[in-house]
Amino acid sequence: MTESATRHFELARILDMRPLTIGDGRCAWGMPIKSLHMNPYGVVHGGLLYTLVDYAMGGALTSTLETGQRCTTLEIKMNYLAPAREGDVRAEAWVVSKGGRVAVLQASVAVGETQLAIATGTFYVMTPSGA
Repeated sequence: MTESATRHFELARILDMRPLTIGDGRCAWGMPIKSLHMNPYGVVHGGLLYTLVDYAMGGALTSTLETGQRCTTLEIKMNYLAPAREGDVRAEAWVVSKGGRVAVLQASVAVGETQLAIATGTFYVMTPSGA
């Protein structure tokens, strides 16, 4: 694993986020809700849900890339639907459309049967020169 990839997963480790499944244009990441994840109002901070979605979307798209290709987030739009105070959060993402350079993904975030958020993301696909 490259140094940059190791640093990328270091953030996930610090936040106690973990990959659950990846493959065939789909990916899920999860995290147990802890006190460090809370905002001042006692619910999981929306930025953490966004980060979990970004990891899941990146994993889903990466599972479809050719050797040497990379991807980066262009934008993610989140709709927050419900707060969460306890349990295990699961973000599931899937590739909706993938062209030569741009891919669109969707994701759902839930704790058990409670849907916390939905998201749509646009990612840029690149092949570095020399790859």
